Amino acid sequence: MNDYSNRIIRSEEITIDVRICAALAANRGSGEVYLAAIAPDMELTVITLDEAPDILPCFEEDDACLNLPNTSLLLCYNPAQVLKMGGKHYLTGPVILVRTNMDGEVISLTIDEVYLFQKYLESHSITLMADDQKLPCICID
Repeated sequence: MNDYSNRIIRSEEITIDVRICAALAANRGSGEVYLAAIAPDMELTVITLDEAPDILPCFEEDDACLNLPNTSLLLCYNPAQVLKMGGKHYLTGPVILVRTNMDGEVISLTIDEVYLFQKYLESHSITLMADDQKLPCICID
């Protein structure tokens, strides 16, 4: 069994955990649908479609989705966890990254899409301060 606990892949400033690569590579042909998730108290990780409601309880119910520019990727979040401040909107809770096909069905992510998501997070993540408390957010404007 391989130990991926300390291995990472680096490309420019983006770092992707090898466990993510291994999970997505193992998925090829298995039929399991893999998504990516991140939350203020959780690092970016790969999850199955069945695990999504455990991270984002309103997944596929009342959640809102934001299309990442020039991709078929959707960033799903709970609209109740959006903070509006200074004319901008910030996601303050968990988000799930999904990919859809031409029919609008959710399909598995590829490592390239996780990389695109990392690049998006790199340019849109911000930590807001309130009463000496840090609040990690994703700016969606």
